[in-house]
Amino acid sequence: MRRPRRPVQTEGPLRVLFVVPHMAVGGAERHVATLLTGFDPDRFAGSLLCLQQQGGPGTDLATVRDAGLPTVELHRGKRNVPGLLVDLVRHLRRERPDVVILRGFNAETLGRIAGVLAGVPRLAVWVHNCGDVVPHSRLRRAVDGALAKVTDAVYGVAHAQTPYITGELGHDADKVRIVHNGTQLGFTTPEASGRDTALAHELGVADDELVIGTAAVMRPEKDQATLLRAFRLVADARADVKLLLAGDGRERPRLEALVDELGLRERVLFLGHRDDVPRLLRVFDVFTLSSKTVECFPMSVLEAMSASLPAVCTAVGGVPEMIEDGVTGRVVPREDPEALAAAFLDVLGDPARARAMGLAGRRRVREEFTLRRSIDRAQAVIEETAGRPVRETDALAAGR
Repeated sequence: MRRPRRPVQTEGPLRVLFVVPHMAVGGAERHVATLLTGFDPDRFAGSLLCLQQQGGPGTDLATVRDAGLPTVELHRGKRNVPGLLVDLVRHLRRERPDVVILRGFNAETLGRIAGVLAGVPRLAVWVHNCGDVVPHSRLRRAVDGALAKVTDAVYGVAHAQTPYITGELGHDADKVRIVHNGTQLGFTTPEASGRDTALAHELGVADDELVIGTAAVMRPEKDQATLLRAFRLVADARADVKLLLAGDGRERPRLEALVDELGLRERVLFLGHRDDVPRLLRVFDVFTLSSKTVECFPMSVLEAMSASLPAVCTAVGGVPEMIEDGVTGRVVPREDPEALAAAFLDVLGDPARARAMGLAGRRRVREEFTLRRSIDRAQAVIEETAGRPVRETDALAAGR
């Protein structure tokens, strides 16, 4: 039975619950962990619920749990919709959160239904994509449209998402708030201080070789195939460049076959999943992402910029909001190997300019995309959603 919405509590920390499908490795998962562990505990009492049990040691769920925040993993299969819904309603009625923030289709759908049934004061979704690999079905659009009416706020990570949020997802524009991702400048060395030669040698990179590197899951939307075709053109032009691919996924066999087809086996290194990305960035000379869809405000690009690396990426989602073309890196059309290769050669061909781009990228992170600024902005929009006064420091971070 549906309950009337409870009012938001007026005293004490705001109780904020994040509901997600899982906390396996990924940028969106890291984003949730970063926010929960970065919130001011005097103002926010954060907690986390995962629909599936996917949070062993070393995952972002463990990060949240190790910080002493309440975490719950439901032990039902993801297709057990009735069981998941019942569990969610029970949890919401027992814990009585003021704001529930949902991320991921299953969590967004079941969480909003459960929130209505449990009388949760405020329901919000946090959107991390600017499109879909597979277009929404009529049923999905109908569900999204119906649930948009009970959604109090929609948080995005890039302004480029707004047409998708208001169009495909059917939300009112006045409910949309953008909170750019942020990273810590201490993610790696304060400034580029030379290559990590020990790791470079371990990976098979010689002292006189340049490295184009990326770190991304191997899924179709990341389009590493275009990156490989671009690198074939780079390899034809220069004999001193290697490509390092960090990450894993279902596309890896197809990509390895493409490497053989292109004759690049000696020039392309598949590194698999890496837990040492800060150190790995000190082997790269240029960072790249070649995504063709979905991408919004990738943490990996911020981390590369904070490491003073020039970034050469495709113009997808919020990437042009991060990289100033010709200043902090290069932005090229998606699915265009020739344009991507030309940008690589442009940056690699002028080491002094590449260095300047990297330092400009680091300055931009320091001025616009720090982790503290992102958390302050998130705190501001969540308190706004709850109807609480926004702190002055957060209002400044929010650009007010």
